[in-house]
Amino acid sequence: MPSQSAESPACTAPTPDPRAVIAVLMAGTFLAPLDSSIVNIALPAIATVFEVRLAAVGWVATAYLLTNSSLVLIMGRLGDLWGLRRVYVSGFAVFGVGSLACALAPSLGWLIAARVLQASGASMIFAASPALVVRTFPPRRRGWALGWISLAVSAGLTAGPSLGGFLLGSFGWQSIFLINLPLVVVVVVAASRLLPSDCPVKEPFDLAGAALAAFALTSLLVGFSEIDRRGIASPLVIGAFALSVICGIAFVVVERRLEHPMVDLRLFSSRAFSAGVGAAVLSYMSLFAITFTMPFYLLQVRGVEPGLAGLILTATPVSMAIFSPIAGRLSDAWGSRGLTTGGLTWLAISIAVASRVTVDSPLALIAAVLFSIGAGLSVFTAPNTAGILRATPHNRVGVGSAITGQARSVGMTLGIAVTAAIVSTLLGGSELMSGEGALSLQDAVRFLDALRPALVVAACVAAAGVVVSWLRGDDRPGEAKVEPSDIVP
Repeated sequence: MPSQSAESPACTAPTPDPRAVIAVLMAGTFLAPLDSSIVNIALPAIATVFEVRLAAVGWVATAYLLTNSSLVLIMGRLGDLWGLRRVYVSGFAVFGVGSLACALAPSLGWLIAARVLQASGASMIFAASPALVVRTFPPRRRGWALGWISLAVSAGLTAGPSLGGFLLGSFGWQSIFLINLPLVVVVVVAASRLLPSDCPVKEPFDLAGAALAAFALTSLLVGFSEIDRRGIASPLVIGAFALSVICGIAFVVVERRLEHPMVDLRLFSSRAFSAGVGAAVLSYMSLFAITFTMPFYLLQVRGVEPGLAGLILTATPVSMAIFSPIAGRLSDAWGSRGLTTGGLTWLAISIAVASRVTVDSPLALIAAVLFSIGAGLSVFTAPNTAGILRATPHNRVGVGSAITGQARSVGMTLGIAVTAAIVSTLLGGSELMSGEGALSLQDAVRFLDALRPALVVAACVAAAGVVVSWLRGDDRPGEAKVEPSDIVP
């Protein structure tokens, strides 16, 4: 494991108002997921304006996801080298310019390019946020802070669809991008003044490693995302996986030979670190099996109106917003092992219950199950992130933070790809998952017969995460008595 280098006084100087720091970081981690969730509702309107098919306009969302996923690791290393505050503030500036470019887009190509720019800024925000918590708070308070950041992510995901629908109906699709600009200005000014001082490190940037990591991750995500549409035997899918493997092997070879690699692979020699990252992948893989399929269940099997369906689906992020701060603070006292293992057990049981839904299950029960799923994930997420960062040397905290974000992206993509492949295969390639209109009773039963095995697999994935999480070992950060007043910021 890399040794923790001595820090400059600027790095270790106490923050006058850590709660102001949390407010700034929450603003950032609210805005980025808000933007990713707010856009989807406007895609049909954008397709109409630019006179393109929905398949083409889907790249407005896909380009954002791929760019964010492929750059977050690079941005984490830049945070270690150039300074986390600089990366965070620059990320907001880039995000703001990208948002303005999106609103002014005269064509679909321009809009997609602007989304790439926007996602580049978002990757800087996501990479720096947890690392800034480490720089600001002592170990006994980091779980508390990470819990509130998780709350902000949940709030962004919750507000996106409803806020997007209001803006779209009232002001047009450009407003979903323009709404970002006032908050960007406020956060840039506040972050420049309130966040802890930067601690730049005089080490060379590993350009070769950065390029190989970006190609490996992007190819992997493209391969998994195209399995359902093209099939696993498609030349594109096979080529993407082959390129990912080649670049991944080359990345490991290059990193092992460098004195200052982009990712110090010795990080993974820590059982707490590697188990935490593995459990994060498995948790998001199981979660997104539900996130991906439940809209189809509500809209097509049950014939629920989109507004009511959206309200039911918010049960998961609302639950996460409630439980994340509590779980984060408890992890400061108890460590990560018990909470993460218990959270994933809760998640696995909840998904198993979801696999038993029928064509006439009460909608209140569906909402309760989704709420329970969010609770299980929230008990896992903040403590797991705290555990990963506790196992990360201080001079590698930017990369450690970025790896947690990368684990989330890979898990999300795997969850959607595996679930879609199982359901589509069992449906025999039919178009029941087209999302267009309610199904007949016969087709609804067919869909549920295909959905249940996919959700059972997701529950088993979460159960595998239970084992992986337990293997992290005991990682209590020390004595940290939890007071009721600690649950609020």
